[in-house]
Amino acid sequence: MADNDSLNNLKEAIEFLLKSFRLERYVYLAITVLSIVLLGFLVYILMEKQEIAKILAMLGPAGLITFTFSRVLKMWSDCIDLIKTYLTKK
Repeated sequence: MADNDSLNNLKEAIEFLLKSFRLERYVYLAITVLSIVLLGFLVYILMEKQEIAKILAMLGPAGLITFTFSRVLKMWSDCIDLIKTYLTKK
Protein backbone atom coordinates (compact mmCIF):
# COMPACT_ATOMS: atom_id res chain seq x y z
CA MET A 1 0.00 0.00 0.00
CA ALA A 2 2.85 2.37 0.82
CA ASP A 3 4.46 1.71 -2.56
CA ASN A 4 1.20 2.54 -4.30
CA ASP A 5 0.96 5.82 -2.35
CA SER A 6 4.57 6.64 -3.22
CA LEU A 7 3.91 5.90 -6.87
CA ASN A 8 0.83 8.12 -6.82
CA ASN A 9 2.86 10.90 -5.17
CA LEU A 10 5.53 10.56 -7.86
CA LYS A 11 2.92 10.67 -10.59
CA GLU A 12 1.36 13.79 -9.06
CA ALA A 13 4.78 15.45 -8.76
CA ILE A 14 5.58 14.78 -12.41
CA GLU A 15 2.16 16.01 -13.52
CA PHE A 16 2.70 19.15 -11.43
CA LEU A 17 6.07 19.78 -13.09
CA LEU A 18 4.64 19.26 -16.57
CA LYS A 19 1.66 21.54 -15.87
CA SER A 20 3.87 24.18 -14.27
CA PHE A 21 6.13 24.42 -17.29
CA ARG A 22 3.46 23.89 -19.97
CA LEU A 23 3.39 27.52 -21.16
CA GLU A 24 7.16 27.79 -21.09
CA ARG A 25 7.47 24.52 -23.03
CA TYR A 26 5.06 25.72 -25.71
CA VAL A 27 6.84 29.06 -26.01
CA TYR A 28 10.21 27.34 -26.44
CA LEU A 29 8.76 24.91 -28.99
CA ALA A 30 7.13 27.76 -30.95
CA ILE A 31 10.38 29.72 -31.00
CA THR A 32 12.23 26.61 -32.14
CA VAL A 33 9.81 26.01 -35.02
CA LEU A 34 9.90 29.69 -36.00
CA SER A 35 13.69 29.63 -35.95
CA ILE A 36 13.82 26.52 -38.14
CA VAL A 37 11.48 28.17 -40.67
CA LEU A 38 13.59 31.33 -40.66
CA LEU A 39 16.74 29.31 -41.07
CA GLY A 40 15.21 27.44 -44.02
CA PHE A 41 14.20 30.75 -45.59
CA LEU A 42 17.71 32.13 -45.17
CA VAL A 43 19.22 29.02 -46.75
CA TYR A 44 16.91 29.53 -49.73
CA ILE A 45 17.95 33.19 -50.03
CA LEU A 46 21.61 32.19 -49.72
CA MET A 47 21.29 29.68 -52.52
CA GLU A 48 19.57 32.24 -54.74
CA LYS A 49 21.92 35.20 -54.22
CA GLN A 50 25.01 33.63 -52.62
CA GLU A 51 25.64 36.57 -50.29
CA ILE A 52 28.03 36.34 -47.34
CA ALA A 53 25.78 38.51 -45.16
CA LYS A 54 23.10 35.85 -45.35
CA ILE A 55 25.50 33.25 -43.97
CA LEU A 56 26.09 35.46 -40.93
CA ALA A 57 22.35 36.03 -40.54
CA MET A 58 21.87 32.28 -40.10
CA LEU A 59 23.95 32.27 -36.92
CA GLY A 60 21.22 33.98 -34.87
CA PRO A 61 18.41 31.52 -35.61
CA ALA A 62 20.77 28.56 -35.27
CA GLY A 63 21.77 29.72 -31.78
CA LEU A 64 18.14 30.32 -30.85
CA ILE A 65 17.21 26.82 -31.99
CA THR A 66 20.00 25.36 -29.88
CA PHE A 67 19.01 27.36 -26.79
CA THR A 68 15.28 26.67 -26.94
CA PHE A 69 15.74 22.98 -27.66
CA SER A 70 18.16 22.67 -24.75
CA ARG A 71 15.56 24.23 -22.42
CA VAL A 72 12.91 21.73 -23.52
CA LEU A 73 15.35 18.87 -22.95
CA LYS A 74 16.25 20.25 -19.51
CA MET A 75 12.61 20.17 -18.46
CA TRP A 76 12.34 16.52 -19.47
CA SER A 77 15.66 15.79 -17.78
CA ASP A 78 14.31 17.23 -14.52
CA CYS A 79 11.34 14.87 -14.70
CA ILE A 80 13.64 11.90 -15.35
CA ASP A 81 15.84 12.92 -12.39
CA LEU A 82 12.75 12.95 -10.19
CA ILE A 83 11.95 9.40 -11.28
CA LYS A 84 15.55 8.30 -10.66
CA THR A 85 15.45 9.80 -7.17
CA TYR A 86 12.26 7.89 -6.43
CA LEU A 87 13.64 4.61 -7.73
CA THR A 88 16.92 4.85 -5.79
CA LYS A 89 15.04 5.45 -2.53
CA LYS A 90 13.40 2.03 -2.82
